[in-house]
Amino acid sequence: MMPDQLARQEQIARRLEQSRRLLRGVADAKTAKRIGNLIDDLEREQVEEKEK
Repeated sequence: MMPDQLARQEQIARRLEQSRRLLRGVADAKTAKRIGNLIDDLEREQVEEKEK
C-alpha cells in the first residue's frame, strides 16, 4: 500500500469517528440527518479506498 493511500484511509477514519461523536450530541433532527448522510458518504469512501 502506498503511503498516500494509507494517509487517506487514516484521514477518512478520523473524519468518520468525529462525525459519529457529533451525531451523539445532536438534538436537532435535521442536523442529525445531515450528519448521518455524511457518515454514509464517509463509510462508502472508506470501502472504496480499501478496494484500491
